[in-house]
Amino acid sequence: MHPGLYEVSFLLLLLHLYFAAFICTTGAGASSPSLFDGNLELPRGSIPTVSLEHLDPTLPPALPTQTPHCSLVVLQQNFADIVGAPPASASYAHPPDCPFPWTRVVLELSVAATDLQESRVAAIWIDGAEVLRTATPIPMARGAFWRVHKDLTRYTALLRRLADGGGVISMMLENSNKVLPGVFSANVSLHYYRGPVDDERSKSVSNAAHPSVRSLYREPADLVLPISKPDGQYGSGFWYRIDNETGVESTTVAIPRNTYRAVLEIFVSYHGEDESWYTNPLRNNYIHQSTAAKVSAPRANGAFRQVYATIDRRYVGGHVPFPVIYSSAINPVFWSPVVGIGAFDMPSYDLDLTPFLALMLDGRPHEIGLGVRSALPHWLVNANLHLWVDYWSDAVQAGPVEYFAPAIQMNRNAEWRNPDGQSEIGAEGLERFSGWVSWSRGNLTTEVRHKIKLRSQVQVQNRGAVTQIDFILKERTMVTVMRRNQWLARAQAVLDAPMQVQTAIVNAAGRPAMKKTRLFHQLMEVVSLSDGQAGATTTTELTDRQDAEGSALVGGRWGSGSSRSSYQYRDGSKCYSRNVATAGGAVIQDRKASCFAMSDDA
Repeated sequence: MHPGLYEVSFLLLLLHLYFAAFICTTGAGASSPSLFDGNLELPRGSIPTVSLEHLDPTLPPALPTQTPHCSLVVLQQNFADIVGAPPASASYAHPPDCPFPWTRVVLELSVAATDLQESRVAAIWIDGAEVLRTATPIPMARGAFWRVHKDLTRYTALLRRLADGGGVISMMLENSNKVLPGVFSANVSLHYYRGPVDDERSKSVSNAAHPSVRSLYREPADLVLPISKPDGQYGSGFWYRIDNETGVESTTVAIPRNTYRAVLEIFVSYHGEDESWYTNPLRNNYIHQSTAAKVSAPRANGAFRQVYATIDRRYVGGHVPFPVIYSSAINPVFWSPVVGIGAFDMPSYDLDLTPFLALMLDGRPHEIGLGVRSALPHWLVNANLHLWVDYWSDAVQAGPVEYFAPAIQMNRNAEWRNPDGQSEIGAEGLERFSGWVSWSRGNLTTEVRHKIKLRSQVQVQNRGAVTQIDFILKERTMVTVMRRNQWLARAQAVLDAPMQVQTAIVNAAGRPAMKKTRLFHQLMEVVSLSDGQAGATTTTELTDRQDAEGSALVGGRWGSGSSRSSYQYRDGSKCYSRNVATAGGAVIQDRKASCFAMSDDA
């Protein structure tokens, strides 16, 4: 998956862990001007401790003051040399002393690495429905470990269906020991909560699930149907593989005729030639090639991708994925011990399919398809179809109102004098879908508006020695429920995701070539939920930012770096803040704060 890591020397990695902090504090590279707002200089005077724990400084789904009613280990597995093997699976039944219902269920994935290994992508499914997509860090020392927590409240219907047993928990984590010896030992646990999950000591911090624009609805669905490979438990996992922009994989499902709302949740990860798609340049020859030739043009088609869905081959919406940086990308030292934004809990993407229910309420099977525009080999995709049903009706009526999905406007420009030059891609799109559903609460119309704007620019100078990449993604989604001309509920999500990467290869007489890199990456999300024109509006805000800079020998045998991660989440009067600074694989600062202290840390 990451062939550059095969040349990593264990001895040099140990030297890096012991001496990189010294290199950082002696001011290496300090005279270079920073690309970013703010100063990346790390605090002095503290003694860094090399940490074996890798972390993601996000809002925890459960606070230390909250004790689960019961906990259950549902799967244990050592992932060694198992490329091509089926996923690890275990039978699932609810703990007898902790029956349904629960206030919350939190999944915990605990992983330890026995030795050096490269980064992998993994997934966990419950009866074929994915509940977690995650990427492993690169364990740079024996005994490295990490934990991933995710609130499974959204998947309550899955767990409730398994109340009488018979369920299967599956986990896919392909690993190879042909070059590096590390084995991933994983435990998957479920923690069940009952009663209030808040108390006087934790009211200043939100106790909601990890905030995300990808879940626009408060209440969980009544049914969750997997859109995945039906034989995944016995094959290569439940995910579908997309190798090009024309490939669409589909699952046939029949939904209850009394369904009044439908949301498709899509999971994606990218691999092979598209592992760093967000840095792809656009080459001149790609612009003038035929469509067939473009599909196979390696790493030359620019940094635009869109994951999308179809119903019976009709396009019903899509999202540009947030660029999660894997631990092998750009400079692997940046992601030790703090991983990239979204790496431990990779984003899923919601498409509200309620306007299209008229296509699916006839009781017959229909094809839900998944594809990736401009894809290179390869992407792994699957989805969950969340359905809300009207228990007061055997069937509901539905019909279309508006379908507006013009082609995304693309602006491509490339000027190359190999190896130097520049390329730019601009993409803008606006789509609107609406449809009515008549059920026990009346005849309601759901309107979905989705707007995207993307800009990617790649500049290469000085005979390929200096590269600068600017990537900006903006998305706005609004879902409105109306009765006649009056809206009853509205959900709006706004995403802003800029990235900047600059690399410079420095050659010195008698010394190996060094590649210096600086990175800025940020995720900003604002979600507003409104109940009626005169009702209350709740707004959550999330800002997750990472800055990093460092050096590495060309060829990948040594590297050093420092990073700063800043995470802030606000939900009304509740908020959470965490700032983590690292140098040479060590955490040298880690500060957490609630609303009462955030103003002091600003």
